[in-house]
Amino acid sequence: MNVALRAVHDALRGPEGAPARWTLVIGRLDHGDERKVIHEEDIAGALRSARVGGSANEWRVNLQTLGVLAPDGRLDREAAVSVRRALELAGDSFDPVGRPPSWTPVATLPPEVRSLLQPPPLRQTAGVMLEMIDRSTELIRLAAPFVDSPAVRFLAESLQAARRRGVDINVITSAGRGIEFATLSEGCDGGARGGLQVTEVRTELSSLGSHAKVLVVDDLCAYVGSANLTTAGLGRHVEIGVEAAGPQVEDLARLLVALERLGTCVMNVGRT
Repeated sequence: MNVALRAVHDALRGPEGAPARWTLVIGRLDHGDERKVIHEEDIAGALRSARVGGSANEWRVNLQTLGVLAPDGRLDREAAVSVRRALELAGDSFDPVGRPPSWTPVATLPPEVRSLLQPPPLRQTAGVMLEMIDRSTELIRLAAPFVDSPAVRFLAESLQAARRRGVDINVITSAGRGIEFATLSEGCDGGARGGLQVTEVRTELSSLGSHAKVLVVDDLCAYVGSANLTTAGLGRHVEIGVEAAGPQVEDLARLLVALERLGTCVMNVGRT
């Protein structure tokens, strides 16, 4: 839901404001007939008329996720009003605020630890990763030696949305763990414009290959920390890391490229 609302907000960004432009798009779709089924050509026409960006397929998916298009394809006016209110409440909070400082502490903290921290606790690992993925525009590099399916599913909606935006995803993991990322090749309804590559790494010195836990977005910002891509790493264990930005992130990207060359590609979707 939050991914769809953010996507709609970004597409509606303009001097008139997202709520006003949303009302304009919905007005073009609402012909006063509650029985009318909205098709992609109707959405495309509304976007052209309102001068709003994005493909009709992306908008259809987001409108369905937000409940504005019912399963039978009809327009739900009450849901459309609720989305406008949500856009008004969100205001400009989705707008980029510039790069963070050179580094910011990040942690995974169980509730009993969080309750002991004064002032308020650090930003949570899982939330930081979602935020970084949601603002990606070109390339996501994700390195995680230990992986489980629930943690991948937690990130899947944001990662699939990134692929639909045309963002490429490169994953580096340990031997035998690549299959956990198969879900990322699904759920895009054929609308993925970005590729997915999964590489498994094993070295002569270590069957684990790489112990690095890194998320690099657009080679501009990164998360580096102790958390594995597991439910424990994102929720139960105490983990500490940093969110970094600046030229030093390019050095991390170069290291991950080297690991890809060392490893074996086990999944390649949407790449030539």
